[in-house]
Amino acid sequence: MVCPNDVQVRQQLEGLYQRSPNIALKLQIWRFFQQIGAAVVQELTHDRNAPRIAKNYDAEGQAHWHVYDPYSGQRFTYLSESEVREWLDNRYSQ
Repeated sequence: MVCPNDVQVRQQLEGLYQRSPNIALKLQIWRFFQQIGAAVVQELTHDRNAPRIAKNYDAEGQAHWHVYDPYSGQRFTYLSESEVREWLDNRYSQ
Protein backbone atom coordinates (compact mmCIF):
# COMPACT_ATOMS: atom_id res chain seq x y z
CA MET A 1 0.00 0.00 0.00
CA VAL A 2 1.34 3.39 -0.99
CA CYS A 3 0.95 6.29 1.41
CA PRO A 4 -0.02 9.58 -0.22
CA ASN A 5 2.48 12.38 0.09
CA ASP A 6 1.70 15.84 1.40
CA VAL A 7 1.24 17.28 -2.09
CA GLN A 8 -1.39 14.69 -3.02
CA VAL A 9 -3.27 15.18 0.25
CA ARG A 10 -3.21 18.96 -0.15
CA GLN A 11 -4.48 18.73 -3.75
CA GLN A 12 -7.33 16.45 -2.68
CA LEU A 13 -8.31 18.76 0.18
CA GLU A 14 -8.16 21.85 -2.03
CA GLY A 15 -10.29 20.11 -4.64
CA LEU A 16 -12.92 19.25 -2.04
CA TYR A 17 -12.85 22.75 -0.62
CA GLN A 18 -13.27 24.42 -4.00
CA ARG A 19 -16.25 22.23 -4.94
CA SER A 20 -18.16 22.49 -1.67
CA PRO A 21 -19.20 26.18 -1.88
CA ASN A 22 -20.81 25.61 -5.27
CA ILE A 23 -22.94 22.79 -3.91
CA ALA A 24 -23.88 24.83 -0.84
CA LEU A 25 -24.76 27.85 -2.97
CA LYS A 26 -26.96 25.78 -5.28
CA LEU A 27 -28.69 24.27 -2.25
CA GLN A 28 -29.29 27.71 -0.75
CA ILE A 29 -30.72 29.00 -4.03
CA TRP A 30 -32.94 25.92 -4.35
CA ARG A 31 -34.25 26.35 -0.77
CA PHE A 32 -34.85 30.06 -1.39
CA PHE A 33 -37.03 29.30 -4.42
CA GLN A 34 -38.84 26.57 -2.49
CA GLN A 35 -39.68 29.09 0.24
CA ILE A 36 -40.86 31.63 -2.33
CA GLY A 37 -43.04 29.00 -3.99
CA ALA A 38 -44.51 27.91 -0.67
CA ALA A 39 -45.28 31.53 0.24
CA VAL A 40 -47.01 32.11 -3.11
CA VAL A 41 -49.09 28.95 -2.75
CA GLN A 42 -50.03 29.92 0.82
CA GLU A 43 -51.06 33.41 -0.25
CA LEU A 44 -53.18 32.16 -3.15
CA THR A 45 -54.93 29.36 -1.29
CA HIS A 46 -55.57 30.57 2.28
CA ASP A 47 -59.04 31.52 3.43
CA ARG A 48 -59.13 35.30 3.69
CA ASN A 49 -62.05 35.20 6.14
CA ALA A 50 -60.35 32.80 8.55
CA PRO A 51 -59.56 34.34 11.93
CA ARG A 52 -55.95 35.14 12.74
CA ILE A 53 -54.81 34.12 16.19
CA ALA A 54 -51.48 34.99 17.82
CA LYS A 55 -50.17 34.12 21.26
CA ASN A 56 -47.94 36.75 22.84
CA TYR A 57 -46.40 37.18 26.27
CA ASP A 58 -46.16 40.35 28.33
CA ALA A 59 -43.18 41.39 30.47
CA GLU A 60 -44.38 39.23 33.38
CA GLY A 61 -44.64 36.15 31.18
CA GLN A 62 -48.45 36.19 31.10
CA ALA A 63 -49.89 34.82 27.85
CA HIS A 64 -52.26 36.97 25.83
CA TRP A 65 -54.19 35.68 22.83
CA HIS A 66 -54.83 38.26 20.11
CA VAL A 67 -57.60 37.42 17.68
CA TYR A 68 -58.45 39.26 14.49
CA ASP A 69 -61.66 38.45 12.64
CA PRO A 70 -61.32 39.71 9.05
CA TYR A 71 -64.97 38.90 8.38
CA SER A 72 -66.19 41.47 10.93
CA GLY A 73 -63.02 43.56 11.17
CA GLN A 74 -62.97 43.17 14.95
CA ARG A 75 -59.99 42.51 17.22
CA PHE A 76 -60.11 40.71 20.55
CA THR A 77 -57.65 39.93 23.34
CA TYR A 78 -58.09 36.92 25.62
CA LEU A 79 -56.09 35.63 28.58
CA SER A 80 -56.62 31.92 28.00
CA GLU A 81 -56.84 29.42 25.19
CA SER A 82 -60.24 28.28 26.44
CA GLU A 83 -61.62 31.80 25.92
CA VAL A 84 -60.32 31.75 22.34
CA ARG A 85 -61.91 28.34 21.76
CA GLU A 86 -65.22 29.63 23.13
CA TRP A 87 -65.04 32.64 20.79
CA LEU A 88 -64.30 30.32 17.84
CA ASP A 89 -67.25 28.07 18.76
CA ASN A 90 -69.56 31.09 18.91
CA ARG A 91 -68.22 32.49 15.63
CA TYR A 92 -68.82 29.31 13.70
CA SER A 93 -72.18 28.49 15.33
CA GLN A 94 -73.77 31.74 14.10
